[in-house]
Amino acid sequence: MIPDVATDYHVEVMVLLSDAIIHETRADVIKPFLRADFPEEKLDEYLRYGRPSENPAFKQGLKDVVNRSPTSTAQQFVILTNVLDSRILSPLLTGTTKLIREMTLEEREALIKSWRDSFILAKRKLYRSVHALTISCFVRFSSELHHLAVDFPEREVSESLNDGLVGDTFKYSILDRPSVQDWVLEDIDVVIIGSGSGAGVVAHTLASEGYKSLVLEKGKYYSNDELSFNDDEGYKNLYENGGTVVSSNTQITVLAGSTFGGGSTVNWSACLKTTFKVRKEWYDEFGIDWIATEDYDNCMDYVFDKMGASVDGIEHSLANQVVIDGAEKCGYKHKTIHQNTGNQKHDCGLCYKGCKSGIKQGSANCWFRDAANKGTQFLDQVVVLKLLHRNGKAVGVLCEDKVTGKKFKISGAKKYVVSGGSLNTPVILQNSGFKNKHIGSNLKLHPVTAMLGDFGRDVKSDPFIKPIMTSVCTERDDLDGKAHGAKVETLLATPYIESIFYPWNGSDGLRQDLLRYQSIAPMLIITRDKSSGTVRADPKKPGSIIIDYEVNVFDRNALLQTSLIAADLLYIEGAKEIIGPQFKSPRFKSDKPKEQRTLQDKDYVAWRKKFESIPFDFYATAYGSAHQMSTCRISGKGPSQGALDQHGRLYECKNVYVADASVMPTASGVNPMVTTMAFARHIALDIVKDLKQTSKL
Repeated sequence: MIPDVATDYHVEVMVLLSDAIIHETRADVIKPFLRADFPEEKLDEYLRYGRPSENPAFKQGLKDVVNRSPTSTAQQFVILTNVLDSRILSPLLTGTTKLIREMTLEEREALIKSWRDSFILAKRKLYRSVHALTISCFVRFSSELHHLAVDFPEREVSESLNDGLVGDTFKYSILDRPSVQDWVLEDIDVVIIGSGSGAGVVAHTLASEGYKSLVLEKGKYYSNDELSFNDDEGYKNLYENGGTVVSSNTQITVLAGSTFGGGSTVNWSACLKTTFKVRKEWYDEFGIDWIATEDYDNCMDYVFDKMGASVDGIEHSLANQVVIDGAEKCGYKHKTIHQNTGNQKHDCGLCYKGCKSGIKQGSANCWFRDAANKGTQFLDQVVVLKLLHRNGKAVGVLCEDKVTGKKFKISGAKKYVVSGGSLNTPVILQNSGFKNKHIGSNLKLHPVTAMLGDFGRDVKSDPFIKPIMTSVCTERDDLDGKAHGAKVETLLATPYIESIFYPWNGSDGLRQDLLRYQSIAPMLIITRDKSSGTVRADPKKPGSIIIDYEVNVFDRNALLQTSLIAADLLYIEGAKEIIGPQFKSPRFKSDKPKEQRTLQDKDYVAWRKKFESIPFDFYATAYGSAHQMSTCRISGKGPSQGALDQHGRLYECKNVYVADASVMPTASGVNPMVTTMAFARHIALDIVKDLKQTSKL
């Protein structure tokens, strides 16, 4: 049997490759990229800094990442490291009997470049795995010296970013850990599994009509004043699998919230309504009658109004201003994105680790507030293992207390609403024995990549003191007439996220790129995917989720075409260097003054044609996702077309509903928070009607 747990031995083999990805450097290499005020007395120390093999935090972090992964992923890691340390087997990957532990640093670096450039897909996959593991762990477990060098605040600084604001001191009352094995609810109408965008709206709507809910959340509740994390702590405490969910083919990395408030606690505040063409698709192809009516408009308007979504008072970051001004000059379609900030100004680019000021109006700071005052109760750090049901009706849930490790049952509620998100909801339903083929299928991820524009060392953008995402360019978001294409938005401007999308050409180049942080305008290229995947539980590792998903040719081309639009925006706004997400695509450099530039400039046109001629590769390009949808889709055409009826009710169980992003029939095509909440509002109103009718019988 192949071991599915990585040991220190396996990690020691891998860090030999990680050392080749990034290691120590020379002053002449990085001085032109270092901030001017970097302390001269710390330069020698920083030059020596870098080797992952000399960083205990890196090695432990790498080990944790691998051992949290699904069984098959961990086994692949073990097999790979064993092969690389075998004189008999390693030549299959290295072309030599010389073990990597016997190679010089230069030889290992050349080996990784050969994998990157290989015509063999498996070797490019190997490169992607080593690169992604190394970069993510290097930046995430960096020293304070590295944060000083890139000029990024390691911890939350919202106190200084929101001067004059009174802090939000509200704290939810979390129930004590259950002391009984069978917990019968005597005064709770509805059990809500999960606490994200959909759950918040459902709890609020039910409470407004006098119904009481119990909200179960597998993550931990942190009050706003506790949200003071560095990146490592933030991802471990607030994200699914510590922020390291990767597809089974390692092509795409997925970020998903896993804390009280779910994705609404860690998202980027963007509020975009579902577009006409997408709604028409859902009406025509899936028979959702109400999606084309005023009822759905009212639900979206209600969500906007409740959260105070507004464009008032927005001060755009460098990247967001590039989108607005560049699109205006180029004649491209664009707009400012509403922010769910309660009609308040919100100068903070660090809300991906939770909104310490309490301004962002997600489930925790908005929807659950009224519900809590009206009797809604909350229990955190509880995993719902499965729904218990008989004869087409749910009679309870089986849970596991993450604090004590004890299992217990909850029963007595009239309705059960599963709002665990598009990754966890289908797993709960699968584990419960439901068989509809659409449970866990049709996964949509809105695959993303990035274009990075460097505006020069003289620019100090401080992106963390401005909102994260406040602009969008929609020039290429409908390439097929059916709303499939990509948008230009802005990437979360942190060293960790940006580093994933830098193409790698050796350690020195990477060291230089990482130091660009303050001068970079990162453009997010995000597609409404035609690609589709599946979600399932790992039978050998409870709590681990297996994602099978492949970014197809159409979506990769949509990302490429829209990357060119992002390049136009960057060029016309004066970027000195434009960097795409794969090494084989050339970088563009120009010192031409911004006011003299046009999109017809010969050097830019020539570069653009070259960039367009090189397709985005299966593995050579970095892909990510922060949106998961459609794994329990609604359909008005019966169980052959979806898992849920038009009321959001499971076809197989009359008192089980789903209310999260998994209910969408296909990808929303816009940041899905508002669409998720609008669906949840409509579903919750139907639950209210059903509860009222039941009480009259």
